[in-house]
Amino acid sequence: MFKNKNPFLSGLVVIAAISIIMLLPLDKVITKQYFTSFQIEYIVLSTKMFLILLSGLLLVKKLEEQALSGISSEYQWSFKYINLIPFYLFILGILGFIGKDLSSINIINVLLLLIACLLVGFAEEFVFRGYLQPIFIKKYISHKNGVFLGVLLPALFFGSSHLLNLTVNDNIPQVIGQSIYAACIGLFFGVALLKTNKLTPIAITHGLINFFFLFGSLPKLINNKNGYSEPTVEPTLTEQILSSATPILFFCHY
Repeated sequence: MFKNKNPFLSGLVVIAAISIIMLLPLDKVITKQYFTSFQIEYIVLSTKMFLILLSGLLLVKKLEEQALSGISSEYQWSFKYINLIPFYLFILGILGFIGKDLSSINIINVLLLLIACLLVGFAEEFVFRGYLQPIFIKKYISHKNGVFLGVLLPALFFGSSHLLNLTVNDNIPQVIGQSIYAACIGLFFGVALLKTNKLTPIAITHGLINFFFLFGSLPKLINNKNGYSEPTVEPTLTEQILSSATPILFFCHY
């Protein structure tokens, strides 16, 4: 099956399929009478990510390469501490809402954000690490630095998929920064999968990183000192690139 599968074509098809799903106008079918704009945004995101996750699960199952996909029961969860390495990203996210009054936050919004972020983590990991990465590794395993290419190339596809954010965000430098960051963190997740043998903990870590970084976008997040709603400050391109340095150094070490 691998010999007849072009990994680059598979990557392009994956991104095309994700693009189609993400551009579905699902927000048009949800009435604003019962939901806030924030809730509609994350209900739509959750629905789209659920569709992508289902597609990823089907692709991984069809691939029949459970070990490389990180879903095999024959291999134990190894090097568990690796999943704690991105913990510094949790801290960066938490620092964004320290000192703010959380009492006015709607718990429904928090749960909705958490569910959406976890679905993003599982959907993206099953598609890019669970499906694409095994294809690239099998394709280049006999080449010099084949494993490196097998991890790097899916990470680049993962990063490029974030350019889809240009459809909803006209801040080009910010979207480019997100794509570069995604490629770098994707490289780390790819290495982590090979070292730990398990995809699910990586997907959870991925989702929690998104959750802590997006927590500051919750409505009614109030600054204790000034008593007003404070807008979320997006990290700059330089900050995003620097925050991805640890995964790159980790890869070089291993």
